[in-house]
Amino acid sequence: MLFSIIIPVFNRPDEIDELLKSLLLSTYKKDYEIVIIEDGSTEKCENIIEKYSKKLTISYYFKQNSGPGDSRNFGMKKAKGDYFIIFDSDCIIPENYLTNVETQLNSNYVDCFGGSDGALKTFTSIQRAINFSMTSFLTTGGIRGGSEKIDKFQPRSFNMGISKKAFIASNGFGNIHPGEDPDLTIRLWKLGFETKLFKNCIVFHKRRIDWEKFEVQVSKFGKVRPILNSWHPEYAKFTYWFPSLFIIGFFASILLLVFAIDLPLKLYFIYFLLIFLVSSFQNRNLLIGLYSIKAVWKQFYGYGLGFIESFVKINLLKKNPEVAFPELFFDKKNIVTKIIGLTGGIGSGKTTVANYLQSQGIPVYVSDIEAKKVMEFPDVIEKIIFIFGKAITNEINGLDRKKLAEIVFNDPEKLKQLNSIVHPEVKKHYENWVQEHKNYLFVVKETAILFESGSYKDCDVVINVTAPLETRIQRVIERDKTTREKVLSRIKNQISDEERNSKSTYVIENIDLDTVKTKIDEILKTLTIQ
Repeated sequence: MLFSIIIPVFNRPDEIDELLKSLLLSTYKKDYEIVIIEDGSTEKCENIIEKYSKKLTISYYFKQNSGPGDSRNFGMKKAKGDYFIIFDSDCIIPENYLTNVETQLNSNYVDCFGGSDGALKTFTSIQRAINFSMTSFLTTGGIRGGSEKIDKFQPRSFNMGISKKAFIASNGFGNIHPGEDPDLTIRLWKLGFETKLFKNCIVFHKRRIDWEKFEVQVSKFGKVRPILNSWHPEYAKFTYWFPSLFIIGFFASILLLVFAIDLPLKLYFIYFLLIFLVSSFQNRNLLIGLYSIKAVWKQFYGYGLGFIESFVKINLLKKNPEVAFPELFFDKKNIVTKIIGLTGGIGSGKTTVANYLQSQGIPVYVSDIEAKKVMEFPDVIEKIIFIFGKAITNEINGLDRKKLAEIVFNDPEKLKQLNSIVHPEVKKHYENWVQEHKNYLFVVKETAILFESGSYKDCDVVINVTAPLETRIQRVIERDKTTREKVLSRIKNQISDEERNSKSTYVIENIDLDTVKTKIDEILKTLTIQ
């Protein structure tokens, strides 16, 4: 099987550097690909990826910010593999990880697996303390550390694998974050897929690097759980209440001191002492032991109060989760899609520009290609046959494009009739396409006749791609294996660059690819902040 490693990233180029560096050391010898999705970052990691592009097979996409779940879905749709392995950007991958995954799948195949996580000695004391609090049997029962029930494991998306088959069946991650991974797991169970824990498939997970971010994160974990319980009540567990009960019990034990009852508080003291001793021993560091007490308190306090707040709002007050906790959902409803018109004369290189825009995660409607698809629609073929007769069809009742072209290009009236059939259908097809991509900040309509057709009026901005005349001629000669005279004849039948430039918002001269990319990046940045 071909593995595709999916990595969403948001403003963390340094983390991507460390992750890719660790993959360079992999002992796995078979081909695999890495798909990196830049989720609307202002600090891009393109330069980092460039360092590794000759040593690793990497695809890079930039898209508008829509959250890690949506970015993973985007990456899996772009990926070429039949099994996807998902990492967070703050992971470092052991050299034997991919080999271990393949061994497990070959001996005990499952459509979705999760691995555990650990901490390197090079991590900061706070990171190691947080890792202890999130993985220890004294806190989470060792769930994230690898001791959860193997055959009913809820994989976490920092270290997770899912088959292409399971991804397609489930439609991938939902719009909630955090919580998108247990939600996906439960939906997979409902679809009949199994999940498992692969204990020896460990990654080193940095997690949050300071207390404040950690507290925000665990609070969100607590708020998410009652929402998931309301979506999937059959999988709700009483154990999800434990952190809340722990916090309630702690404050109750303080109140009991008024009545000279100190046993409950002593039990809490013993528990935290045990946290200190076990963490200090495991990490060989007393400071990490002390920090672990703080991490465990923040974990239980943040999760516990978040859970109670969410339970009240969701279960008692019956509020809509997206209204009660908008911070847990990536809102796509308020996105105003800007339509970019992309045009240029023959040989100008607008296809190169279109390809680069697509590589940045921006949908591009290539009018020539889509028009050919539309002309194969049965109702469109029927209308064309009615005007031109069955002579323009082949033996399988499809259009004979060569015959049709010979008719219309020698008869302006016939061309006008064909356009009257095809253009309205293409327009309708394009409008439906824009509607399907309404959650994107930008979409692009690429056509050579943007101005001639009048469709530039429907665009928010227009980019015209130009190039020196001789450059254009040579490009078309090489591409189409044609003559200079034929190319010049086709150029004369198009409007001039001067006219296009005067009607366009931006002009890109396509001579050097790097310069073109820089210009496009500048345009997109300008349009983003408008």
